[in-house]
Amino acid sequence: MGSIGSRVRVRLLRREETPFLVSLWNTREVMRYADEFPGLRGWSKKWGPGEAWLEYRRRRARTGPTYGQLIVLTADGRPIGESFFAPLPEGYAFGAWRKPEKQCTVIGDVKLVRDVWGAGLGTEAMRKVARWVFLRTPCDLFIVPPHRRNPAAQRVYEKAGFVLHPATESAKRHRVMELSRGGFEGGLR
Repeated sequence: MGSIGSRVRVRLLRREETPFLVSLWNTREVMRYADEFPGLRGWSKKWGPGEAWLEYRRRRARTGPTYGQLIVLTADGRPIGESFFAPLPEGYAFGAWRKPEKQCTVIGDVKLVRDVWGAGLGTEAMRKVARWVFLRTPCDLFIVPPHRRNPAAQRVYEKAGFVLHPATESAKRHRVMELSRGGFEGGLR
């Protein structure tokens, strides 16, 4: 995975940032592949900032450290994206992929505003999200679901250390990529 750069940083969402998130979630080009996961993500495009904040707080209280809504910021503090991570329940299936039994497994992703696409910030942000998850939660396995028609997302996740799980694709054409705690720890320098 290599060393983690310093052009972006991630931290837990703050209430005053929910208008940015709602705006991002309502940007068609950013969210076109994410609609399969609103239940895990915990949001609705119909909500305003207040409702989004309350739902985030409810989920955070209910699932503890294995659920989080992160904000992605430039080094100077400008919000440029978001990430989430949510626990998967026992028995969860995604196409041919099955959640390993009795392993803390979370699903997540990273979304950035269009004006920063292609600059490597997604990879840096995803590395920092993985670092956040593995250092602050009991997560054993972190999965991400890039859409088959979004090869740029798959490249971001590969560069961040995730590995494509063989023969997985959901009905809506998302794939599963995995990063284990051991893989993360082995990639730290």
